[in-house]
This record gives sequence, structure tokens and C-alpha cells, in this order.
Amino acid sequence: MANNNQNITLESLWESCEKPFQDIFVHLNKGLNNQTYMAIYTIVYNYCSSQNDGVLKDFYPKIENLLASKAAEIIKGADDLTDYDLLLYFRNKWNDWKFSAKVLKNWLEPVNRIYASDNSSRSTPVSGTGGPSQSSPPQSKIMQDGLNAWKKAAFDKLNNKLSASLLKIIQNDREDRDSSNLQVLADTLECYVQLGPEKNKLEVYQQYFEARFLSETEKFYKVESLDYVAKNGIPGYMKHISKRVEEERARVQKFMHSASTLDKLDPLLNQTLIIDYKEEFANKFLDLLTENKEEELTMMYNLLLRVDHLETLRVKLQEFIKIEGLKEIEKDLKEAQEKPQVLVKILLEIWNRFNRLIKNCFNNDSRFHSAMDQSFSIVINNNPASYDERKKESNIPVVLSKFCDQILRKGPYHISDEAELEVKLSEAVCLFRYLPDKDIFMLNYQKMLSKRLVEDLSASEDAEASMINKLKAHQGFDYCTKLTRMINDMRLCKDINTNFQNYLNDQGLTLPYTFNFYVLTNGSWSLSNKTSTTPFKPPTEMLPSLTYFEKFYKSSYKGRVLTFLYDFSRADVDSRQVKGKVYKLTTTAYQMAVLLMLNSSDKITRFQILDTIGLDENTIRLPLLSLIKIGVIESDNADYKSWTNDTTFSVNPKFTSKKMKVNCNIAVQIGETKTSEGAQTVSQTEIEKERYFKLQAAIVRIMKSKKVLSHNDLVVETTSQVSKWFTPKIPTIKKAIEYLIDQEYIKRTSDDNQNQRKYEYIA
Repeated sequence: MANNNQNITLESLWESCEKPFQDIFVHLNKGLNNQTYMAIYTIVYNYCSSQNDGVLKDFYPKIENLLASKAAEIIKGADDLTDYDLLLYFRNKWNDWKFSAKVLKNWLEPVNRIYASDNSSRSTPVSGTGGPSQSSPPQSKIMQDGLNAWKKAAFDKLNNKLSASLLKIIQNDREDRDSSNLQVLADTLECYVQLGPEKNKLEVYQQYFEARFLSETEKFYKVESLDYVAKNGIPGYMKHISKRVEEERARVQKFMHSASTLDKLDPLLNQTLIIDYKEEFANKFLDLLTENKEEELTMMYNLLLRVDHLETLRVKLQEFIKIEGLKEIEKDLKEAQEKPQVLVKILLEIWNRFNRLIKNCFNNDSRFHSAMDQSFSIVINNNPASYDERKKESNIPVVLSKFCDQILRKGPYHISDEAELEVKLSEAVCLFRYLPDKDIFMLNYQKMLSKRLVEDLSASEDAEASMINKLKAHQGFDYCTKLTRMINDMRLCKDINTNFQNYLNDQGLTLPYTFNFYVLTNGSWSLSNKTSTTPFKPPTEMLPSLTYFEKFYKSSYKGRVLTFLYDFSRADVDSRQVKGKVYKLTTTAYQMAVLLMLNSSDKITRFQILDTIGLDENTIRLPLLSLIKIGVIESDNADYKSWTNDTTFSVNPKFTSKKMKVNCNIAVQIGETKTSEGAQTVSQTEIEKERYFKLQAAIVRIMKSKKVLSHNDLVVETTSQVSKWFTPKIPTIKKAIEYLIDQEYIKRTSDDNQNQRKYEYIA
């Protein structure tokens, strides 16, 4: 080889380079020593340095011809090959070709620099406003021409056979016949990508493989789906396609160009495997719900979630919950109508069942929770056990308040286990949030809490506080203000009674009996004495205690007024009416007064009772009937309707009881209803009165804040404020507005146009 740059000609250059260039493509396995490599590089470099103008014009066309001829020569070996053998041969020769082209590129680096320089001088640089001109580094012409030569001679000739063989590998994998050739798939597809033009490297991949792959995939699954559904049904089909979808995605992600193919494969699979069968899914959904097939329901949800076709399931679930809920109640309808705990237990079982279903199968989807809320609202408020068709209203707020009362008070229904009780209270609040008229629940709950606290029937102060906190967390602080004050009053009563005892000791006074006073804040407690034409006159045995306490309280808390609530007073009376036995009778204040009269007389008339106690005949009837029903006293006239002032009452000497402690305040039948002394029921009048006050308070708060407001805006704001208690009626809001105008809290503005008039706050 010549060392002088001046003596290197094209012929001498090609004579030196042609065989080494051919050998790196044809005899690559023989290797290449460093001396030969450097010698070739040097002569190419020297030629390019001396013959700059002739390099691209004369020398490089020989390189292009060599690439084309070698590619054609190499690929002849694939003429008789098919399927896997073809792919394996193509993959191996492609890998060799890439390596050979890289070696050639390194040898011809001086040529590439001349090409890059010449190409750059013809282009116009583009400068940005913020700095010098920028452009992408030039691609190696040798490498690109090497790829082009391979594409024309090898790929264009074999692409149909190659793609068919690739699809056959995928088909074999799908049919579980052979998965061992997938790596050849990946290697071959890598060639497809690299053979693409610079402006779109995926063009060859998408045109020659991806389009055929997607088409064949669609055909395959259309046929398979029809056959699989017919043979295995929808549950089996869902399991199958769930597996299929994961397999297809995994294959694409691992062995294909996932960035391109996956975005096209997913919609295709969704349409072919899921959307085309969405009606069949929906038809099977109710069967799966009925059979409680959680695994299949989860699969169905996940599949339809992929295609955003869940609305049909949501609607069907909503209807199913309603039907199932009402059906469960009708199974034990009579017992559910009579016992609050039975109805609430059924409702909680329904709620827990479907809440768990949505959590386990539907991923806590808010759309399904909304469907459940709509259905369960109907189940809880319009079920046959609680809905009154005559009044067109539900008594479920009363039922739920009674259930809470049962589990919180001492008795057979109280839950002693704290954790279990906490769960039941939480579940009760879950039902509470479905009540449209939460004020009715509160009025009843408040009265029942009053009774539990005053009569010492509450099983746990902590449980009472916990329930109030749960209601407060759901409805807000103001909803539970009265309940909180009631609990606080009971705590303060302990200190008041201790101070009273200290007062008696300081004054040197002794009470004949043990007394315990509850001082309750007026307005917080739903307690009031029933109206009587004549007031109750406490027995002389009670008077010292009442007098001493009233004097103590007024001296300790100046300016406060005490009102004794005898309707709710209770007493423990020792009865020795049977020889050798002492019964402890738990009585009301009125019953105690009657029994104390019998201490000094064997028989007493109704006139004597009325004269001594001071109550009218209607008020005293209930205490007497309860004592007679228990058997503590007896009357000469069994029919209370024909009692007169001469009717006599006496101690029953034959009274007996299995229990030594006897509760005398029991419910008795008067007319068509059973009632007991001190029983608290919420009348419709009370409800309407309480709602009217709430509307007035809301309107005043709104007007005080807004100052001026139109009628429609005031109605909307008022409805919004009281809706957490109840849904107000428009006529009632108007009535409350008129009342506040009369009371001069607000007034109408003096606009000439009546339609433009507004309300103005003036208080």
C-alpha cells in the first residue's frame, strides 16, 4: 500500500479495500486482526484527505454496490426456509449484518465526515431567539445505507413470509403449543423497527407487522369468543378472557414495540372480547348477585371497567338491592312491625351485605355506593314494616331511636361487650343517615335519653357519650347540643347532691328518707308535667326534703327557679303486706302517695285519694291501674270505666311475686293504646312546632347575615339550612316569613314593582 498521499488513486484504494470489505460481510466468523483494520482505515483516511472531491462521487458508489450485492448474496440462503427456520436464519444474518455494517462504518468514518460536512454546508441554520443555532447531529450515512441495502435485498423480498412466520409463533403461543420461540419474535421485530426511515422509525414495523397482527388477533378472538361462550357460559368466559387479556398485554410488553402496539391492542381486545358481549354480561349479572358469586362479580366489574360500561350494572344493582331488601323484611314482617330490634337487625344485615359486596367486588366504586344509597333509602323508609299507607309517612325514625334506646339501657337487649356495642352504634348511625326527617329521630331519641338518665336506666355513660359523638360527627355540633347538655347536667347533679348533703350536715338536719335530686336545665330536656286541673300535693313524708333542698338551691344558685317534675319522680317503697316478706316496690311519685295513704287506713276511696293527693280523676287513673295490674292493691270495682268517687282501694294481702324488687310503673291498656306513667311520645303537633321554630331561627340567621334578600333566595337559603333536619314545605316557610314580618324582625322593601320587592333585616 502506498504511503504517499499524492500516489493514492481510486483503483489502488479499491484494490486494497475490496476484499477486506467483502470479508467482513461474508467471512465475519474468521475475525479481523488489528493490523489489517488499521491499515484499511489509514489508506481510506489518506485517500479522503487527498481526494476530497472524488470521495462521494467516485469512491462511495462502489461501497453502495458492495452493500447491495452482499445483502443479496447473504439472503439467498433463506430461499428454501420457512417458519421458525426462516426466522432463525434471518435473525442471525441480521445480527451479523449489523455488526459488519458497524465495522464498515468505522473504517469509512473519514468518508462520513466529508458527507456530513458537505450536507451541512447546503443546509440553512436556524437560530432560536434565545441562543446560537441548534441542529441534530448528522446520522452515519454508511449505517443508514447499510440498513437500506438490507431492507431492499432481504426484507422486501421476505417480509410476507417473515410476518406470516411471526404470526404463527404468536398463534402457537396462544394455543399453548409452543412458547419457546418468542425471543426470535422479539429479535426479528427489532429489525422491523431499525429498518424504518429516520422520520418515522416505526413505519416498517406498523405497516408490515403491526397491522397484520391486529387484524389476525381480531379474527382469532371473534371465532374463539363465540365458541367459548357457547361451551362454557359467561362465568367461564370471563375467567378465560381475563387471562387472555393479561397474556396478550404481557406478550406485547415483552416481545413487541409496546409503545405503539399496546395502545391499539387494548381497544381491539375491549371491543372484541368485552363490548361485543356486554349484553350477555348484563343478563348474567343478576344471577351472579343472587348466587353471591363474588369472584365472578369482581371479574365482570374489572372487565366492564376497562371499557367504561358499568352503568347497566349500576342500574341493575340498584334495583336488585331494593327488591332484596323489601323481600327480606317481608319474610319476618309481623315480627318486624312489632319489634324495633328485629326490623333494625334486618336492615343492618341488608346494609352490611351490600356494603361488603361493593367493597369486595366493585372496588368501593362511588357510583355503586350511590346506587346502594338510592335503593337503601327506599328500603329503609318505604318498607311495609315501617311505612304507614294511611298517613303516607314512615315511622323508621321512631323505630331507630327505640333500637338505640334498647341497646343503651339496662335490660335484656343491652350489649355488655363494649366493642360489639360500639359496632352496633356505628351501624345505627349508618342507618340514621338515610332518614329524610332526622328531626323526628332526634325528638324521640332526646325523650328516650331523658328517661334513661332520670330513671338511672342508662347502662354506660361512655356509650351514651360515644353515640352523641357519632351523631355529632355526622350531623354537626348544633344537632346534638341538647343531648350534650343533658349529659353535662347529670354529671353536675352528682356535685349538687354532695353539696346538699354537706349543707344538711352543716345545718344539723336529717332527712327521714334518702333523697336524690336531679337538677335539669330547662330547655335542654324534653320533660314536663302533664296538664292536670289540680296540682299534685306531695305527701307530708316528702315535704321536709323538698323544703330543705329548695332553700339550699336558692341560696347556692341565686336567681334560678326550681320546678319539681313529679311526673318523672321515682321512689323505692318497702312493702310488708305479706307476713314474713318485704318487697321493694319501685313506684312513681303518685303511686307512692297512694301507698302511703294505705299505711294509716285499710281502705281508701277515690274521693279521698283525689282530695289528699290533689290530682284529677284522669291523672290518677293510670297509677292506680298499674298497682292493680301488679297485684299490690285491689279495687271493689274491676272496671275502671265505671269508677266513681266512692270506689274503694285496699292493700292486697295475697300479693306475691317471684322477684323481691317489683317495678310498679308498667304499661296498661287504656282504650286502644297501651301506656305507662311518665311515658314520652312525640306528637305530630310537637314535630310541627319544633320545625316552625327551626324555620324561624334559620330565616333570622340568614337575614342577619345577608341584610337584604329576595323571596326566592331566602326560600332556597332556608331550605338549605334546615335540610339536615327535615325537608321543609314552601307554604310553611312563607308562614314563618309572615310571622317574622309581624314580629318586626324583617320587612318588605318599598319597591314600586311588587315582583322586585325584597326582604330587609330590621331587628
